[in-house]
Amino acid sequence: MWEGFEELTDKDIYDRAISGDKPAVVIFIKPEDPENERWFSLFSRLQRLYGDKVNFFYMDTSKTTSYQDLGIFVFPTVLYFRDTMELDRHDYFPSEEEVERSIRRLLRL
Repeated sequence: MWEGFEELTDKDIYDRAISGDKPAVVIFIKPEDPENERWFSLFSRLQRLYGDKVNFFYMDTSKTTSYQDLGIFVFPTVLYFRDTMELDRHDYFPSEEEVERSIRRLLRL
């Protein structure tokens, strides 16, 4: 389902997303969650718009534990990173405007 998004592991989340060359959007999912489809639909539209400037990732929480260190308790949750800092998070289904605002903040627009 997550075409266009790269999967992260516990080994590479820091290097590829948190301190990566480009800002990053990371969606933490449980694979069996029916909400994933709705989240994918929203974020795939924005990935097509901003994918050249922002990396889009997902993390399967059934195979990883990094989400615990990041204080994530609800799934799906999305975190926005730039320069090793978390700039925003949504642990609820955000509107397209909220997500775009967070992405624009990553890009300092």
